[in-house]
Amino acid sequence: MELTSTLSRDLVLEVSKKLNEPQWLLEQRLAAWETFAKLPYPTTRTEEWKYTDITEVPFEGLPLEEPTDVPLRTREELPEAVQARIAQADLAGFVVFVGPQLVYAELPEELTRQGVVLTSLHEALKSHPKQVQGALFKTVNASDLVGSQKNRPENSKIPALGSALFTHGVFLYVPQGVEFSKPLGVFKYLGGNALSVGRTLIVSEANSQAVYIEEYISPTKVPASVNLSATELVLGSGARVRHAHIQTLGEGFYHFHRQRAHLGRDATLNDLVVNMGATISRAEVQSQMLGAGSYSEMLGLYFTAGNQHVDHYTLQHHVADHAYSDVLYKGAAKDRSRTVYAGLIKLEPGAQKTDAYQTNRNLLLSPDARADSVPQLEIGANDVKCSHGSSTAPVDAMQLFYLMSRGLPRHVGQQILVKAHLADVLTRIPIEPLRQHIEGIIEEKVKL
Repeated sequence: MELTSTLSRDLVLEVSKKLNEPQWLLEQRLAAWETFAKLPYPTTRTEEWKYTDITEVPFEGLPLEEPTDVPLRTREELPEAVQARIAQADLAGFVVFVGPQLVYAELPEELTRQGVVLTSLHEALKSHPKQVQGALFKTVNASDLVGSQKNRPENSKIPALGSALFTHGVFLYVPQGVEFSKPLGVFKYLGGNALSVGRTLIVSEANSQAVYIEEYISPTKVPASVNLSATELVLGSGARVRHAHIQTLGEGFYHFHRQRAHLGRDATLNDLVVNMGATISRAEVQSQMLGAGSYSEMLGLYFTAGNQHVDHYTLQHHVADHAYSDVLYKGAAKDRSRTVYAGLIKLEPGAQKTDAYQTNRNLLLSPDARADSVPQLEIGANDVKCSHGSSTAPVDAMQLFYLMSRGLPRHVGQQILVKAHLADVLTRIPIEPLRQHIEGIIEEKVKL
């Protein structure tokens, strides 16, 4: 059976049937489809999208990537770009997707014996149905709107499409008390010229510890292509998770990502989002502090060039008391590219003794580059510490002149200044191979 390419309720039914899904999941898909069908696409008249025009994005003009059964590959058969990352990344284990297909998986026997699961979402539906059903759609779903989004239902249009039509996904399960500090990795290689829809579900039980890195890779340039992704993180009491979402998709991709974490009592999430690729990308990253004493660190790095456009929205949603959150998003833009950041710290009345910070800093390397920054506070409690701030500035001409006067080429001088600008985010990344990889991407983009 081949999937039709027209977005419709019938297509949702086809996808679910092809993947042999349980009835409860089909019902969730259909509910998401109904939400998608009745809502308009966000426009520049929508407050949270006022700086990002998506009218040219071909959501409904591309074939949906078709899930099929394919044999697993050897390492040597993986795309060269993925092989290079595996060689550099120093991972405990990893899985590789090419399009919607899981083509390679490697997990240490030691972690398997402890009950750690890293597999495709649909395999997990068979092997761990209770864990999946108890958490899937718990954090990212069409009806769960908070903060400034609550009166603007069109913000759910694109995530609803992702929930209705995802063809592949990743499931990471870390049992209670299990700990590991060496990263597990997921590489998703997308060929383009299609609508790709994926989902990630991470469940970290009480007092567990995990490190997870997910990367999106593609050819340098592709025909118009759309990638929709969603990541759900459910952290039990005392759980500690370090998570990274890294996007280096090629020119021609439109990348839309929504991520939401639920943090239990004394849970800790260290999150990193890196957006360096795609023609247009938007990442919505949200942490909900549901348990007292929870801790959320949200870091962001981005660098745009040419006509790239990158848009970030962050939400620190404090529900419980004595919780801490810190957002630090920093980026640089050159040529005619544009960056957008909007962030909200939202405190519910019961979130007393909250400690929350939000910072966005932007560096402009060209006179035609642009950055828009909109930090916001919505405070419902009275015994808290909250602050926010943003800045946008061009490269200091005197600093660049000084470096060039010492014999450095212009692009090398800019590399030094950009890395200095991003240093306080980079130094918070304790995974040395990952930090080196990001620095290498920055160096290449400065040269362009």
